Amino acid sequence: MLRSLATALVLSVLVAQCIESKSGNHVAMMIQSHFLQHGVRLPTRAFKEAVKNAAINVSHLSHRPSSLVILAMANEEALLRTVPIFLRSLRGVNVSSGTDAGKTFDGRLVMVAWSRDALVMCRELQAEYSHHCVRDAEHAAGKNSLGFHTDGFNALGFAKIKYILNGLSAGHDVMFLDADIIMLRDPLPYFYDHGADIYAMMEKCLLFNDTVSIAAFEYVRHQKLTPPLNIGALFFKATPGVTRCVYNWIWDMYGQVAFRPHVWDQDIFGVLMPKCSYKFDLRLQVLDPRLFQSACYPRCGCMYHDANVTSATLGMSAAGVPPVTGHLCDPGLWGSWLLRHFPCSGTTDQKAWHMRQFAEGLVHGQPVHITKHWAIEKKQGKGDLEGQEEVAEDDAGMSSAENVRL
Repeated sequence: MLRSLATALVLSVLVAQCIESKSGNHVAMMIQSHFLQHGVRLPTRAFKEAVKNAAINVSHLSHRPSSLVILAMANEEALLRTVPIFLRSLRGVNVSSGTDAGKTFDGRLVMVAWSRDALVMCRELQAEYSHHCVRDAEHAAGKNSLGFHTDGFNALGFAKIKYILNGLSAGHDVMFLDADIIMLRDPLPYFYDHGADIYAMMEKCLLFNDTVSIAAFEYVRHQKLTPPLNIGALFFKATPGVTRCVYNWIWDMYGQVAFRPHVWDQDIFGVLMPKCSYKFDLRLQVLDPRLFQSACYPRCGCMYHDANVTSATLGMSAAGVPPVTGHLCDPGLWGSWLLRHFPCSGTTDQKAWHMRQFAEGLVHGQPVHITKHWAIEKKQGKGDLEGQEEVAEDDAGMSSAENVRL
């Protein structure tokens, strides 16, 4: 009886997908290749071999026999623009402890390329970096930047979750990083010291306690407000409950996409993951925004004191790191940061511009522009007059599109 009901549910979803595909739902058509009749496609032999070779031994941190793999994905535009900067940052950070201590993080990365040309570009970068390249022949989202809620933007969420699920199913803890990230220091001790099964970034700079599980009863029952989450950097422990919740994440999206082509992986994560984690007694926690920084945060990044986080202030906005002059940010204040993510920065080319600014600030120790919003304010005449000569150059890092992937 249960098997018949399950089969009927799968068939109803497939029929709905077929009907919607004929009516012009391109996302529903694009994501079909990630699924078979019995569920999400299984990993390829090349993927399993790559994650095996890239895995870091983290048994000393997790206090259980375990390994971790870093996953990322890219199309041709990202491989040309942001990925080289991303890889350069990973190359500059060593695993800090354990049997893999001293190895650079670029060698711990599996980069999934979405086309033959992208795979060639990924392998060409191996002349300088030690990452592993595999191709996902089932995903086709375009070669260029993917604007907010375009078909390619929404379709790539399915690919992302598939890679996470397949990494977990192979027995590895998974850290998934978007390719518009610069890593500054080894984040692994943080992941295993704070006791969570799943971590996600915060979308905004808010006063919050990163040891609190947002899968607790009071958050699931909406007695307390769950902070908005960002999935540019994610961590998952390879446990049965976590793997089941990741599967539910992609399956929930699959059930919705026929009727809601703008279904967004980040939205569904924020709604479903706390509830599923609660069911399996998992700890779902936010990454400290003072360590895991985002270009969506105001001014020069997120900053507040632990003493400011109280039951009365939890979830309130923090002012952020002030500029040193005009709209320039001081690299001297980045010493505690583990990584910086560059959403809210425009197209892939514009993200790369801000990433290069950030990287140059790290190398030379000189104040630089790392946030798009201020450049727009200056162009509109809302900022102060200091540094107006830089506005024309800043235009290279501006766009009206707030959310562009890759």
